[in-house]
Amino acid sequence: MAAVLCAAAAGCSASTGGTSGEAEETAAGEEWADDPVWSDEESLKAFVISDLHYTENREADGSVVPGIAMAEEITDALLAQVIAEKPDVFIMTGDNTDSGYADDVSGLVKKLQKVRDAGIPVILTTGNHDFDGMDAAAFEERYFGLLTPADRDAASLSYTAVVKDVVFLAMDDNTVDPGGPGVFCRETMQWLEEMLEKYRGHTVIFLSHHNVLYGQGEEGAQTHLIQNPALPELLRDGGVRLALTGHMHFQYILETDGLYEILSGMPFSGGHPIGRLAVGEDRIVYLSEPFDTAFLGNSGAERLQKLDEESAAYMEQMFASILDREKVVGYEYNQIMKLIGQFMECFREGTIAEHAAQIRQEMYYKRMIEVLWDYNYGPWMKSVLEGTKMSALHLEVPLQSE
Repeated sequence: MAAVLCAAAAGCSASTGGTSGEAEETAAGEEWADDPVWSDEESLKAFVISDLHYTENREADGSVVPGIAMAEEITDALLAQVIAEKPDVFIMTGDNTDSGYADDVSGLVKKLQKVRDAGIPVILTTGNHDFDGMDAAAFEERYFGLLTPADRDAASLSYTAVVKDVVFLAMDDNTVDPGGPGVFCRETMQWLEEMLEKYRGHTVIFLSHHNVLYGQGEEGAQTHLIQNPALPELLRDGGVRLALTGHMHFQYILETDGLYEILSGMPFSGGHPIGRLAVGEDRIVYLSEPFDTAFLGNSGAERLQKLDEESAAYMEQMFASILDREKVVGYEYNQIMKLIGQFMECFREGTIAEHAAQIRQEMYYKRMIEVLWDYNYGPWMKSVLEGTKMSALHLEVPLQSE
């Protein structure tokens, strides 16, 4: 399902209802970008991505995930941007490669070494795809030379990293079932509790591949939600305000009872998002935006744009086929396709929260959900439109002092 949602985020393009809303979103983005926490030399600055799915397979199919067809070029461009901006830390929350195969891992590690050589610490977690072609021992051997753990969990590949007095809990949620659903064994949960006590009073940010809050209480959430029910409350009790996760391939932000979660999107798909994080004395500020395609050069940027257009056409044809099978024709067909495109564009941009009410008020909204219901898209769209409360583009988390 995650791959389908990733494709959806990359897909159909349509008007989202006029230029005034776009102007408001731009103004809001500029306001967040102008926050003085970004220029404060004492605050920590981080560059955040998830689900890179790096591969050196030059035959990778870009119809669903457009950027994977030029994975090496985009990865080089992303890391060039990281090095140029020189944040205090570069964070990756799992599915670092598409397969865990030796050639892909070796290629990615060499590229990440350039980030380390530029004086930028690297923090990364495991992801389920990282274990398609390797085991935990191989992961440690290949990746841990890039890392500078402060503490290690004996029962997993979990560790802490401390940068500018900010503590990152980089958690391995693949130990119990490598490549499967996320879950921590009893020993790792105990270690996590010990780390939260050790670093009480510090700003602590939780990192994992699978999700902490997203999907709680929903059917099918076991595919992406960490299967330790006590985890959210343990984090809250330990003073954690923010979790950075991934896995779902789309950019999303939510909050439950004072704990915030940012699902980082997939750089190869959707709006090709990257995240910037600033941790100040009294708050954490986060911004999501597309990576800078100028680092691809003109020809690379043009090729990526063409791949995006081809992927959008592929998705549009897929939805058209569904409507044909459901015998939707004429004006109704045109209006539903337009509404699908509007939803997908807002989803890709991370602006569902800003436009959900308007989409749900459209005349053909209920009919769209009905037509797509048996193809997974209907339930998913309904859930997203009814459940999304926060913009995926920016976030401010106040830090509570003890």
